[in-house]
Amino acid sequence: MNNYTVIKGDIEGDKEAILSLVHRNLSVAYSSQRYDWSYKHGPYGNASCWLAKYGPSGPLVGSASLFPRRLKIGDRSVLAGVIGDFSIDRGHRGFGPAVKLMRAIVSDTGASGSYLLYETPNEESSPVFFRIGYKEVGRARVFVKPLNLARVPSHLIPKYLRSKGVLRVVDSCSDVFSREKRISSRFSHSLDMPGSFDERFDVLWERTSKQFGIAGERTSRFLNWRYSRSYVYYRIFCVLDDKDEIGGYLVYRVKDNVCYVDDMLFLPSDDLFDSLLANFIRHQREEGTGAIAIRYMGNSDIPKKLRRFNFVNVNDKTRVVLYPDGLADQSYLLDEANWRFFAGDMDI
Repeated sequence: MNNYTVIKGDIEGDKEAILSLVHRNLSVAYSSQRYDWSYKHGPYGNASCWLAKYGPSGPLVGSASLFPRRLKIGDRSVLAGVIGDFSIDRGHRGFGPAVKLMRAIVSDTGASGSYLLYETPNEESSPVFFRIGYKEVGRARVFVKPLNLARVPSHLIPKYLRSKGVLRVVDSCSDVFSREKRISSRFSHSLDMPGSFDERFDVLWERTSKQFGIAGERTSRFLNWRYSRSYVYYRIFCVLDDKDEIGGYLVYRVKDNVCYVDDMLFLPSDDLFDSLLANFIRHQREEGTGAIAIRYMGNSDIPKKLRRFNFVNVNDKTRVVLYPDGLADQSYLLDEANWRFFAGDMDI
């Protein structure tokens, strides 16, 4: 470990070095445009990065970055940092530069007053986070609604459903007994699919945020950056309440015939939620989508609502961890039931 040195990077001057490390070590498509979007154009300020060198004047062998995020914790708005682009060259893995990088981030952000750090590490990198004191909050689980399983990648289908005969039966039953057919006809809510997030979404956030213990801020400013100006093409699906204001929305993307819902927000009304989800499922059936997938960690209310619409939990459980040292309310932060966490809250 003593052979490695960690330095604070420069997001402009070290851009090519960071991109090179990410391309070598992470299975992500990372363009120069995506880098600028995530590192330099965020709504809460620029990202920060740290680089690991082998020897005093040796090559760069690792990097890690911190993206600022604002969370609502109780009645406070708190600055947090999401760790991302954690990449170590294969020949240098095994706790050496990885641990030094994570310790440097903890040390530097503590000195600068950043409130908390969180991450969704993969199985390979999880031991590094636990070694330096991160704690697990919970698991972000994937809930899948089958629409046409014959057209869905197998990793999103529970093992007991993967035979062709079972798939045909499930697809047939899913259509015939679908809750969304019965529910959508009960409501006359208007629907909208805007191209971006306007002031109506600020009103919805104000109306809904008081019901959450811990949740990422969802102002129109943040949502437009995160989704409308993203390197990925997202779409928005809304249901309007009886005053023609937004009563709830889903933000989604489609890949390999699967609709991934990366964010959702709705007023505390079963009727509005049922109308939102029922109409959205019907819309995806009409689009010919094979399945809808929603990754979520938090209190049990949303999983219960999803199961009413025959969403099933597949064996994909991503850890959510945070660094609790120095925080006065550790027990509250480490209680999964206090969180509201979707795929869009993960690193970018």
